[in-house]
Amino acid sequence: MYKNYFKNAYRYLGKHPLATAINLFGLASGICVCFFALLYVRFELSYDRHHAQADRIYRLVTDVNTASGITYESTSAPMAPSIQANFPEVEAFTRIMPDYLMVQKEDRSYFKEENIAYADPSLFRVFTLPLISGDSATALEAPFQMVLSETAALHYFGTTDCLGKILLLDESPAVVSAVMRDMPYNAHYRIDILVSLSTLLDEWNPSMKSQWKRFGFYSYLLLHQDKQVEALEVKISAHLQEHIAQQESEYKLSLEPLTDLYLHAKARGSRYGSSVSGDISNIYIFSVVAVFVLFIACFNFINLTTVLSLQRAKEIGVRKSLGATRAQLIGQFLFDALHLSFLALGMATVLCVLLIPAFQQLSGKIIRLHFPEHALEFLWLIAGTLLVGLLSGIYPALFLSRLSPFQGLIGSVKAGRNHGLLRKSLIISQFAISIILISATGIVYQQLHYMQNHALGFDKNHKLVMDFYFDSKVVEHQESVKQQLAEIPGIQQISFSSAVPAKANRKYTTEIENANQQKQEMMSDAYFVDDDFLKQYGIALVAGRAFSADIASDSTEAMLINEAALRSLGYHDPEEVIGKPFVQQGRSGEIIGVVKDFHYHSFREEVRPLTLRVSAGGNPYTYLTLDITSSDLRATIKQVEEVWSASVSEKPFGYFFLDEAFQAQYLAEERFGKLFTCFALLAVLLSCLGLLGLSAFSIKGRVKEIGIRKVLGASVGNILLLLSKDFIKLILIAFFVAIPVANYLLTEWLHAYAYRMALSWWFFVVPGSLVLLLALLTISLQTIKAARQNPVDSLKYE
Repeated sequence: MYKNYFKNAYRYLGKHPLATAINLFGLASGICVCFFALLYVRFELSYDRHHAQADRIYRLVTDVNTASGITYESTSAPMAPSIQANFPEVEAFTRIMPDYLMVQKEDRSYFKEENIAYADPSLFRVFTLPLISGDSATALEAPFQMVLSETAALHYFGTTDCLGKILLLDESPAVVSAVMRDMPYNAHYRIDILVSLSTLLDEWNPSMKSQWKRFGFYSYLLLHQDKQVEALEVKISAHLQEHIAQQESEYKLSLEPLTDLYLHAKARGSRYGSSVSGDISNIYIFSVVAVFVLFIACFNFINLTTVLSLQRAKEIGVRKSLGATRAQLIGQFLFDALHLSFLALGMATVLCVLLIPAFQQLSGKIIRLHFPEHALEFLWLIAGTLLVGLLSGIYPALFLSRLSPFQGLIGSVKAGRNHGLLRKSLIISQFAISIILISATGIVYQQLHYMQNHALGFDKNHKLVMDFYFDSKVVEHQESVKQQLAEIPGIQQISFSSAVPAKANRKYTTEIENANQQKQEMMSDAYFVDDDFLKQYGIALVAGRAFSADIASDSTEAMLINEAALRSLGYHDPEEVIGKPFVQQGRSGEIIGVVKDFHYHSFREEVRPLTLRVSAGGNPYTYLTLDITSSDLRATIKQVEEVWSASVSEKPFGYFFLDEAFQAQYLAEERFGKLFTCFALLAVLLSCLGLLGLSAFSIKGRVKEIGIRKVLGASVGNILLLLSKDFIKLILIAFFVAIPVANYLLTEWLHAYAYRMALSWWFFVVPGSLVLLLALLTISLQTIKAARQNPVDSLKYE
C-alpha cells in the first residue's frame, strides 16, 4: 500500500510541476527563515547564562539624578568593597575596568589592545571562566600579573604554553600568570587580556581607591541564595549617602541581574570601552517578521495544495469505482501533503547549511550551526512541518473522499463557500504583510539616510583622526608636531583633543551658577580641546568668545558650554551665562562662551550638556585631527606616517576617518535595513508565486469560457480585466488594511530615535503600488497566454 502511495504521490507531483516547484521553494524558504529566527532568538536570550552562578550575580550600577537629567553610570572603585564589608547578603564581589593599553612584545613590536581590562582576583570566584593553565586563586593577586585568553596567547606567543612570559603594558613589564579559554560570544563583555586590578589601584593610580565619584568600574556582587534584592537595594543606597553628599545631585545604587544585562539594562560605558548591549525589541521584530514570512509560505502551500487536490475528482471517481475505501483515499491525500512538506524541510535544511555564513554577516552574530546543539529548534521545525502538511491535506482528504463515484467521474467539484472566503482572506493577509515589510524597508533606509546626512552642527568631512594614546612626547611638543605635519602638502588644519564626535568621551560632575544665582551640579560630557579645535570642526559660537592662545588664563580658568547645558541651567539668553563661575575636577574659573549644539553622538540620543576646556592638568589629549584636502590621499597619508614614525612618536601609526567613524554608529540600522530588505523581497516573491499558482488554476478552470468569449468578440484586454479583477480587488483591500497598520508600527519604531524623519503618505502608497504592479504582472503572465490561445483549441478542451 505504501509503495502505491509513493507512486501516486510522484505521479501527482510530476503532472503539476509549477505548483510543486512553488510549494517546495516557498515552504523551504519559510522554514529556513524560521530556523534562522529560532537560532537568533535563542542566541540573544542566552547571554551570560553560561556562568554556573548566573542566577546569583548582580551588577552594581549608579544612577545620578541632576537638574540636567539622569545619567547612567557604572560604579567607582570603593563601592563594591564597602558594600561587601557592611552587608552579609553579599557573598563575594569582583570589579572589572576596561582600558586601552599599548602592548609591546620582546621584539619591540607594538599593539594597540582594546580588549583589555583590570580585574580583581575574585573574578574567577564569581564568574565561570575556565583556565587552560595557571591557578585561578592567585592569577590576578599581585600587581603586574595578567591572564591571557587562548586567542591572545596565540597572537602574542604562538602558543598557550606561555606562563611566566613577559609583555610590556605601557612600557611596564607584566607576567603571564594564567591562560583562559576564550570568553563566549554570548557574553555582555569579551576580554582578551585581564590585568590584576592592583596594578592600577596600587601602582598606577592609588587615589582611585578613595574616589567615590570616579566612575568606570563594572562591579558585580555574588549574593547568597536567600537574597532579597529589593531590600538590599534600599540599604546600599542609604549606605552610599554616608559617602557621597546628596545636596546638588541624587546618587542611587541599583542591582541588575546578570542575565538581564544584555537585553534589558542600559549601556554604561566609558572612554575605554563598555559592555555590549542588545535590544529586546529587535528580537520581537525579528521573530514577528520571520513568522510573517512563514505564514505566507505555509498558506501558499495550503492554498495551492488544496486547489490542486480539487483537480483530482476524476481520479477519486475511478479509484472508488475500483473499490478504494474512504480511509485509503484519506491516507493518500495526507501522505501526498506530508510527503511534499517533508521534502520542503529537506530543502530547507540544505539552504540553512549553505546560507549560515550570509546569515552571520547579516545579523552580526557568530552563531554556529551545530544540529546536536540545536536539536530543540530542529524538533520545532519538524513539528511545524508536520502541522502544515496535515492542515494542507486534511480538507481535501475529508471533502473529496466523501464524493460518490458518479460525482468524481463527471468532475463537477467545487470548493465550498467557506473555503473560498478563507482563500481570499489569506491572499489579503499575505499581500498586506508584503506591503508592510516593503514600507518598513523604505522607512528604515530613509531614517538611516536622515541620520547620516542631516546637519550635525560640525564638519566631519576630510578629517583624518589619529589616536596617539596620550603619548607624552606628542603632547609636550604640540606646536612642533603641528608644524611638522603642516609642512606636508594637502594638510590644512590640525588640532588636539581628548575626544572627537562619534567616539566615547569623559563625563564629569560640574558646578555652574544657574539662572537663579545658585550653584547647580550637573553630570556633563566633557571635551578637552586646543585653540584650533572649534575652528577646524566648524563649531559655531552663539555667545561669548572661543579659546585663544594669546590669553594665558584660558588654559586653566576658561570653559565653554553647549546650548543643552545652557538650557539645563535655566538660561534663555546665552549672554547671561558669560562670566558665571564653574568648578570641575577641582578647577575653578568662568564661562567664556556658548557653542551651538552639535551631534557628538548618534541621532538615537538627544544632545546632552557638554563642557569644553583647554586642559585639566595632566595629559588629557589623545586625538590629533588633520584636515586633508589632497587629491592623492594615499600619498599624503604615507607622508604623515613617515613624519610620525621618524620624529613624532615611537608608538604605531594608526588612524581613522571621522565620517566613517560617524557612519559606523549606524551599523545596527544598516543591518536592520538589510534584514528587512531580505524579508520584504522574500515575502513579495512568495506572495507573487502563490498568486501565480492560484491564477494558473483559476484560468485552467475557465478555458472554455475564454474560448466562447473570444468567439463572441472579446479582446485580450477584456479577458485580462475579467480574469484579473477578483485578484486586484483582494490586493486593493490588502493595501487599505496595510496602511494604518504600517503607519502605527513604524511610528512606534521611530520613537526610539531622539531625532527622526517625518512620515509621509508616499512611504505607504509607493510600496502598495509596487506590490499591486507586481501582482498584476504575475497574473498577466498566465492570463495573456490564455487570452491569446486559439478559441478552437479552447473549445476542444475536454
